[in-house]
Formats: sequence, C-alpha cells, structure tokens
Amino acid sequence: MVEGLVFGTALVLTPVSVYAWDEPLRGWILEHRNEEVDLILGVVNPLGDGRLHVLMWGGTFLLGTALKNEDLQDFGKWGTVSFVSTGLLTVGLKSLIGRARPYLNLGPHSFSPLTLDDDYHSLPSGHTSVAFSTAGYLWARTSSPWIRWGSLVLASGVGAARIYKDRHWLSDVILGAGLGFSVGYFTGRIGKR
Repeated sequence: MVEGLVFGTALVLTPVSVYAWDEPLRGWILEHRNEEVDLILGVVNPLGDGRLHVLMWGGTFLLGTALKNEDLQDFGKWGTVSFVSTGLLTVGLKSLIGRARPYLNLGPHSFSPLTLDDDYHSLPSGHTSVAFSTAGYLWARTSSPWIRWGSLVLASGVGAARIYKDRHWLSDVILGAGLGFSVGYFTGRIGKR
C-alpha cells in the first residue's frame, strides 16, 4: 500500500516539477538540431511504436506455445498484459487531458480535454510509456544488469527522440516514463509469482 502511494505521488509530482522546463528545452533543441542526432534518434524512435511491441510480446507467447516452453509462454503472456495495460492507461489519459503537442506552437499551457484529436494527445507520451513499460517489465523479470540497464537506455532514447522530433514536451515524456515503468514493473512482479 505504502509502496503504491509513493509511486503514485512520484508519478504526479515529477512531471509537474519539470513543467517550467518544457518551453525552454524545446527552444534549445529546435536551435541545435543536426544530422547526426537526427540519424541516431531516428533509429531509436521506432522502439516505442506499439506495433513493434505487439509483434515482440505476441511472438514470444506464440513461440513459447509452439515450443511447449511454459516459461517463454508465460514471459510473453505477462509482457502482453504489461503492454496492453500501459497502452490503455496512456490512451485514456491522452484523451482525458488533451494537451496540445509542441509543433502546434500553442505553448505548454494549451489543453483541450476530452478530445480524440491526436494534435491534443501530447500528455503522456505513448511511445515513451510503451518503451518504459518494457524496461520495467524486464527489470522485474530478469537479474541481468545488461538487460536491465540496456532496456532503460533504449527507453530513454525513445523519450529523447519524442522531444527532439517535437512530438512531446519534457513533462509528457517524464510522465510517460514513470507510468510505463511502473505498470511494467508491477506486472512483471505479479507475473513472476
């Protein structure tokens, strides 16, 4: 109970604490774009695409089923639960909050709650929440430092790409990361029992 309260409080307060940095960071990034960073973040950005995660988790489950490997099947099943839970929560929050995306040039204080318009689905970052959901899930399910830290580095790269591509504000990415990691980690812990 206390652990959940601490995570919930951190999820809310952390994006709020960086909210003032949203516009200055965006301005700095827009002034300092270059081809090398475009290339690197262009490679990392797709790692947050939900379609990739459907293939990854669904494929893991199906491979486990085909090989009659219950551990692999279980790993894929709970990975899918983590992905779907994160996705539903993220999409629901995006529609409920209705924050304008940076490229609209309306500033970080522009909201249109209860909308299905993707231009107002900035908060939280979906790519980031999905990438961090996988990182949280892997953190809970494995003890390998290479897998744990590697997944966090890749997920962080996805978050950076979303800001760099002017699709999200810093606070959108921070909330997406916290939300995704928390759901992934707790799902991984439940599935490990």
